Amino acid sequence: MRLTRSFIVLALGAPLCATAQYIEKGTLDGVQLAYRWKHPVGKPSELHLRMKNVAETDRRIDVGIDLYYQGRTIESFEADTCLRPGMVLNGRVNGFYFVPQRLSTQQIKDGGADVEITRALITPEPCP
Repeated sequence: MRLTRSFIVLALGAPLCATAQYIEKGTLDGVQLAYRWKHPVGKPSELHLRMKNVAETDRRIDVGIDLYYQGRTIESFEADTCLRPGMVLNGRVNGFYFVPQRLSTQQIKDGGADVEITRALITPEPCP
């Protein structure tokens, strides 16, 4: 019976493990930054950005993200927003995702693509 229960747990848990995890880039001035790649079938890859305000006050955020392929800058993206304390913005759920125009899904999957947060201006300002 114990073996059967273990197998069911493993079988049901497998799809959850297949989801791409966010890669943590660190916490800057009370905001946690992370990203992950999503590769929808039949569509271009998407770069999902997650930001979480772990501070006790509002934070205005202005970030710049560069995509590198084999050491060269291929594309740049920018995002700005304001987060209240405890607020989380997740990829497509809140609109913080980017679709690269010059990198193919294969280039991203082959490991030659890198993501860097090249600018992160985070200031304690009230959200509108």
